Amino acid sequence: MQFGDWFRAAGKRSLVVFGDSITVGVGATVPQRSWAGLVAAELAVRELRNAGISGSTLQSSPMADGLPRPGNGFSRYGAALIEARADAIVILYGYNDARYTAAPDAFNVEAFSRQYHEMVAALLEAGYVPGDICIGSPPFIPTMGLYHGSTGFTGQSRAGFEEYVHAVEVLAHEFRCFYAPVYERMATHRDGTLASPDITHPNDLGHEVIARSVLEATVGVSPD
Repeated sequence: MQFGDWFRAAGKRSLVVFGDSITVGVGATVPQRSWAGLVAAELAVRELRNAGISGSTLQSSPMADGLPRPGNGFSRYGAALIEARADAIVILYGYNDARYTAAPDAFNVEAFSRQYHEMVAALLEAGYVPGDICIGSPPFIPTMGLYHGSTGFTGQSRAGFEEYVHAVEVLAHEFRCFYAPVYERMATHRDGTLASPDITHPNDLGHEVIARSVLEATVGVSPD
């Protein structure tokens, strides 16, 4: 069963989305065309709570300045997802984690995977069941985007970025959550065609592809 079908069949009413600026809706021409807005409209969600924070990462690992990224998902999931509960959760994190290259000894895919794992385990311990959670792989970054960004957020390789994609897929399958192959779906389009003029964020079509990936997410078998 796909995530969208499950949400309807289970009679779910509220949804919280958790991520960075792409979850906030940056790049979409209007909020209704953001991936979260499109998913909420398709599912007739009674209450959509957007817990995205622009510029945030999932991991709280120290960056080049020795401090964690402000607003990181690991530091706030308790308040955003457990204390303020919803019927279902969609998590779309990893894009900024993958882009950041300035502190590789501490801020890396291993730390990302470890903290993501701890977060999902805590959600299940708090009473969510695996089917309540949909986890999306990081959105596709256009090739030009690998070299475009603020200090520290440039210079990643395609292979390095895809390590984060793989980590999210493995995690989703390990916990038997719904997995939305966001990166994989976006990668089938010509490089750059889903990017907004700022290069970093998806355009309306990119948000549509993300939304469709979430709605059609499935529970699969771990690639490992």
